[in-house]
Amino acid sequence: MTGQLKKWFLTYRTHILIWGLYIVLETFIIGISVGSFGHPLTYLGHYVLLIFLFYLHALLILPWTTKFKNYYLWQLPLVIITEIVVLIFLSYCVDTGLSYIKINLQPRSFRPTLIYTMKTIYRGLLFLGFSTGYFYLRNYLSEREKSEQLERDRLNEIIQRKIAEEEAMRAQNAFLMAQINPHFFFNTLDYFYHSLLKIAPELADAVSSLAGMMRFAINADKIGGLIRLGDEVEQVENLIYLHQVRQQLHIRLDVAQAAEDLFFIPLIVLTLTENIFKHGNLTKEHQQAHIRIAIDQQFLVIETHNLVNTMVASVKSNTGLLNMQKRLATAYPNNFHFEHGSIDGVYFNVKIRVALSSLNDIGKFSYP
Repeated sequence: MTGQLKKWFLTYRTHILIWGLYIVLETFIIGISVGSFGHPLTYLGHYVLLIFLFYLHALLILPWTTKFKNYYLWQLPLVIITEIVVLIFLSYCVDTGLSYIKINLQPRSFRPTLIYTMKTIYRGLLFLGFSTGYFYLRNYLSEREKSEQLERDRLNEIIQRKIAEEEAMRAQNAFLMAQINPHFFFNTLDYFYHSLLKIAPELADAVSSLAGMMRFAINADKIGGLIRLGDEVEQVENLIYLHQVRQQLHIRLDVAQAAEDLFFIPLIVLTLTENIFKHGNLTKEHQQAHIRIAIDQQFLVIETHNLVNTMVASVKSNTGLLNMQKRLATAYPNNFHFEHGSIDGVYFNVKIRVALSSLNDIGKFSYP
């Protein structure tokens, strides 16, 4: 309760201070002028009425009457007259009550005189004037705050647009750099290839395979459409060759000739092959890894099977496989089946089935 009272005081402290100063100043001036001061309850009763009238007029009456601009000229005077009549009645009630308990000098049978009524009307009009001024000042400050907020929003929009333009410029520069860097990379690999061709033909072939595979990955990523499966299979063969150069590995690739001419989203088979090399055990000849691409009835089937490499830390998140599944769902919604899993923790299988009816040549490209 104390916290709420403190919050209320902090919110309205300016109002409390101004009312306090006004009441003290007016009471002192009137008391000095007439040569006497009234009872505190007299001041309390009448100032409560006047302060109530002030906020009622500013916060309720004026906002309500200004909504009806067509009736404003006759509606507002009528409302003011009503407020003054109510004020006279309530002031009479306050003074009657005070006289009854002998707080003021009025007799118990107090009756409002013309002078009393005129004084009350004057006080009411005075505070209604203050209230009207407060209403328009409050509206002015509110409109100014809205204008300042709009200006801040406009400036913020300009700043954000400027930042976006700078980001776009940086992205464009980065894109241009990305165009330059691959050329440098491939030119360097080409230099290595020709330098090694005579002295180490096998190593030169490895460099050539690496260059072809990297060029394919970059181009496939930029296009983002479909690619001939046979072109990706060539890069899978390059990847297998690069691993075979370093050590003898046992992996078999079976691709149906009819499947090579199908157009498919890129990097699926290549990613599956990378996963085999990353997580599989390819050192056992009688348990070799197997990659199979075939057409089974009305489906394109891509399968991988490999022995799990227990020496490599298991990655349970399967982020690569989940991303692959999302790509398939985007390209072939409701037209594919994707399953993967471990068999007794010894083997790992992946199987993708995509309906041939959903494979089309929209957005296709063939890797040169």
